[in-house]
Amino acid sequence: MNSKLASKILVVDDNETNMEIITHILLGQGYEVAVAYDGEYALELADVLDFDLILLDILLPGISGLEVAKRLLSMERHKNTPILFLSALNETSDIVKGLETGAVDYITKPFQESEILARIRTHLKIKTLEKERIDLLFSIQKDLELAKANQEKLVTFQFPPSPHYEIYTSYKPMDLVGGDLITYDVLPSGDLDILFGDVTGHGIAAAMVSLMAIITFKTMNKSFLSPSECLYWIHNTLTPLISTHFISAVYIRYRAEENLLSFSMAGHHHIFLLRDHKIHKLGTKGFCLMMFPDQLNTTNEDITLRSGDRLFLFSDGMFEVPNEKEEYMGDQKFSEIVEKNIKLSPKQFLDSISDEVLQFSEGKVADDMTMLLLEVK
Repeated sequence: MNSKLASKILVVDDNETNMEIITHILLGQGYEVAVAYDGEYALELADVLDFDLILLDILLPGISGLEVAKRLLSMERHKNTPILFLSALNETSDIVKGLETGAVDYITKPFQESEILARIRTHLKIKTLEKERIDLLFSIQKDLELAKANQEKLVTFQFPPSPHYEIYTSYKPMDLVGGDLITYDVLPSGDLDILFGDVTGHGIAAAMVSLMAIITFKTMNKSFLSPSECLYWIHNTLTPLISTHFISAVYIRYRAEENLLSFSMAGHHHIFLLRDHKIHKLGTKGFCLMMFPDQLNTTNEDITLRSGDRLFLFSDGMFEVPNEKEEYMGDQKFSEIVEKNIKLSPKQFLDSISDEVLQFSEGKVADDMTMLLLEVK
């Protein structure tokens, strides 16, 4: 079936001869045609019918073609309908006035059949492509919303209550979905395992990698593995599946009754231990997960925590932040912000740090901004 058969065109012209000629041309090409000899009737038709294109004379009795065009484009059903003016007025000022109403083209009379058909085909094609673009954007938005919903089910922002600790989180993704990840598991022994990571990149691709890491963490048997061995397990599971992204990660295991913290790091910057209102940097970077298939070089470290200690984890989106001058905050400036707010309550602490980072970037989220604070009771 020819696509032209579905194209419906409204022709508005008070000249019967012009109307007969145009209608004959369009019907001969298989278009469906509706006609109106004045602006009022054209608006009545447009109010109840959908058209793919409108041919509109400027000089009409009653309401002028310019006014009709403005009213047509203000209708919800015709805000994207291409309007082509037909007019004997060929002065530049007249053409400009016509196009300023929102019309897409201006054809002067007398016109050639080949010219008017070529312009109609062009604008119908443009409209089709624009509809496809809008449909694609709508589909992408729906996919993003679905990905966001799935991510929210797996990324952890609420932790189980404990008489030994409190955990607080803050998360601001750059896009609708992000690549940062936080997840946890309480082992049969009562130990709390937390995986905190940052996937390279943004958007749906990074979110998918994040979800794959979370699912791997959730389904693996962690009871007989150290934090370092757990990172190796995730690395070895995902490396054959993912070749385009890395994950910088921190794996911590907290044995609350003994106040013993064990942790291992893969390509992540330091953990901040906030003790006695001072920052103590823990850990070393090593290699990111999936960066080198045969190498990870993770190690285990242990530290005994005290009452009042805070363990502060954050993604690099908190300090790799540019301002309008393309100056980056950097880890030194970020450390100063942390020290400045170190005496605040946990929630105020996270909120204030987030506010100061956004103040530096003038409100722009340049990367996923994720923080976790574990406070020992």
